[in-house]
Amino acid sequence: MRRVLKLAVLAGAAVTALAFAGNALAVQKLSVSQSATSLTIKVTQAQTDQQPAKITIYVPTGYSINSSAAPGTTIGTTSGSVFARDANIPLPLSGNVVVAPPDTNAPGCATGTHLAVWNLALSVAGQNINLPVHVDPTSGAEAALGAYKLVVCLSPADVPQGTPGRSPNGAQLLEANFTVNNVFQVPAALSVWKAITTPYAPSTGVPNAAGTVETRALASSGTVTLSARVTNKKKRTVRISGKLSQGGAAVAGSQVRLLLNGAASRFTARTSAAGNYSLVLRKTGKKSTTTFQARTTVAERDVTSTLCATPSLPPIPCVSGTASGFTAVSNRVRIRL
Repeated sequence: MRRVLKLAVLAGAAVTALAFAGNALAVQKLSVSQSATSLTIKVTQAQTDQQPAKITIYVPTGYSINSSAAPGTTIGTTSGSVFARDANIPLPLSGNVVVAPPDTNAPGCATGTHLAVWNLALSVAGQNINLPVHVDPTSGAEAALGAYKLVVCLSPADVPQGTPGRSPNGAQLLEANFTVNNVFQVPAALSVWKAITTPYAPSTGVPNAAGTVETRALASSGTVTLSARVTNKKKRTVRISGKLSQGGAAVAGSQVRLLLNGAASRFTARTSAAGNYSLVLRKTGKKSTTTFQARTTVAERDVTSTLCATPSLPPIPCVSGTASGFTAVSNRVRIRL
């Protein structure tokens, strides 16, 4: 415990010096999930990966950002975990997202007056760590990547101890996520978020432009359809079928559960490669009207092969793509049988 507390004190000594480390960036992932009132962004990477020097997350065109909150206002929550190289232990982080003054800068990385600055006010073992997210509209060539950009500037973790600007205790990011409420106006259309990440060159503390990569995240609700057709009146059988999709693309291998008269039943089906599912049921008992509906919950999944097919800035490679999880409920169909 004494070692953990010592680490926390060291980490709290610098405001922007927290190093979210790791990543040769081959396994780095960007994830985005959203509702009508909140939006969550998550970055994950491996302990063995090279430390990012700068992460720029592009907000897709169609979103708008409410930047009217005054400095000091809490607009969300944040959490994550880091691995302390020097102490050889992982540490969980949690806290709030608090609006900071718009002129909060990261020298050499994000300067000037910004549209907004959101401070990830993290806490570890009772100590505080602040990590600013700089928010600005895009312009020029960057406008093709999105309407806004969120910039996070990080410190090197693998340079020798005592090096100026080194991450306290060599802390590396394993996962960082933050949720903001009533900040983003979410469009109804399909949204693909993009992040451009430049790592440090190993053991130098110097950004390695040649190692820059792109990651993507699909943020979209999904849909499940349902149709019902009596296949044999005498035997009182009905065929239920439909399709599960997200952003117009089929979702394969997911379980769809049938609702009968609004209640979950034991009847399920798994979607095919084309996103289709079907069930054949036989009605027993007295003749009556039954309401059929389908419901499914889909977890976040990897869609790198399709989402990264065409990188935004060749020759910068797109190394990972995720699709957000969602819950979908179909239309209702009533049949008397």
